[in-house]
Formats: sequence, C-alpha cells, structure tokens
Amino acid sequence: MAEYFILGGIFHILFWNWKFLNWKNELAKLNEINSNVMQMLNVGLIVFYLSFGFIIIYFRNEILSTKLGKALLIFSSLFFLVRFIEEFIFPGSSIIVGVILLICTLIYLIPVVIKN
Repeated sequence: MAEYFILGGIFHILFWNWKFLNWKNELAKLNEINSNVMQMLNVGLIVFYLSFGFIIIYFRNEILSTKLGKALLIFSSLFFLVRFIEEFIFPGSSIIVGVILLICTLIYLIPVVIKN
C-alpha cells in the first residue's frame, strides 16, 4: 500500500526535469504568482505522498486495526478517487493514469471493506 504514495512522491519530484512537462519553459509562461503556486502545490504533494507512505510503512498494524487507521485508508481512497475524476475533467487526460488512480482508489478501500 505504501509503495503507491512513495512512487507518487518520486513521480512528482521528477516534474522539474521531465522533458514531457517542460516546466522550465511552461512555468515561465505563467505570471510569477501562478508559477510559484504550481511549484508550491507540487512540493506539498511530494511531502504529503512521501510522509503518508512512510506512515503506512511504520504504522501498518495500527492502520489495519484501528478506527483512525480505517479513516486514513478511507481518506486515501477518497483522495485517489477525486484525483481519478479530475483526470477526466481537466485537459490532457490519460486513460493509463486514470486506470492507475482507480486501482489506487480500490487498493486503499478494499482493506476497509474486508475488515468490516
């Protein structure tokens, strides 16, 4: 479970160097505030993804056996579900990314459903 958050963090770290996104040129087209907001949101996602991944690794038993843990799994599932929906609302959607996000949604929801 934790691997998906850690991979998400690494994936977002690569945004600055990805030729596909071309952030050096594309962010320069935005005004300074919008460019900074994009980068700050990305840094926030990196911190969130990596932190949450390590929380799941170190507190695996508690997450699977407590109400707080189940709430975190439901939150994670909701997070990926919203991101899945966004993938098809905003321009540049990808079926592959959509499938990955849907799988992540189910990966975090299934343990909660099975435990109940």
